[in-house]
Amino acid sequence: MTVNIKEVFKDITKKEVRSSSYLEGGISNDNYLFNDSYVLRVPKPNPEDAVSYSHEKNNYKLIEPLKISEKLLYLDEEHGFKITKYIHNTRFYEVINEEVMNSVAKMLKKLHTSNIKVPYGYKMFARLNSYKSKIDEKYYLNPVYEDKIIKEVQKIFPKEELTFCHNDLVRGNLLFRFNTSFIIDWENGAMNNPLFDLASFISENNLTGSQEEYFLKRYFGYKYSSLKRKRVDIFVAFEDVLFYYWAIAYFIDRREQIYLDIAKEKLERIKNNIN
Repeated sequence: MTVNIKEVFKDITKKEVRSSSYLEGGISNDNYLFNDSYVLRVPKPNPEDAVSYSHEKNNYKLIEPLKISEKLLYLDEEHGFKITKYIHNTRFYEVINEEVMNSVAKMLKKLHTSNIKVPYGYKMFARLNSYKSKIDEKYYLNPVYEDKIIKEVQKIFPKEELTFCHNDLVRGNLLFRFNTSFIIDWENGAMNNPLFDLASFISENNLTGSQEEYFLKRYFGYKYSSLKRKRVDIFVAFEDVLFYYWAIAYFIDRREQIYLDIAKEKLERIKNNIN
């Protein structure tokens, strides 16, 4: 389906288009800046059933007092068109450094201790099964390793109280401005074990071992321990498996190189973990 983004923007906002440009950074969506003030999200066709735009709209309402994200102005719960206020003078990180890790740890701690509760969960095991059901068995991972990781995660999953989590801490969802940072795009926000968010940042941003240590110490503070590090590492291993299958499923559906690149990156991390 071809979308006339200028007409979509005008129809929703009743404003004339003075300027528009494409914003880099989106993977599952296309984003456009209008009038140097508004960001319009146009979802790409979605091969999975897990995303709920009504949940996303509710998520934005709940996190607004935390001031850790962009301000939602409009969200079409049926088609996913979204308009948010553009956050000026922000950037994606260029390199992972102490400033980035400190900022993300602080934001996640604020989110996880906010006492936000929603009646829906992330359902990561169901998602994994859903992605696998959409691909040929030739893409399946080593079943012994995969089963081992799943069982380890299932064993430690109930050991942490569920909190409201973002669940998708890729580089494109993290914005930085001076000493302030923001987490954007909350379509995957749901109740989950908070270790999932920590592992998401580590896995999706390819933190080194020393960077992971630094990041986790900033998040946990005096409560940090080797046991917590081990549990996070188990979640990291699981997320590498989960998002390998996610990337393969999306590549088969969309035939876009970026998904194949992500799958190859996850597969390399999995092979290194096995070895």
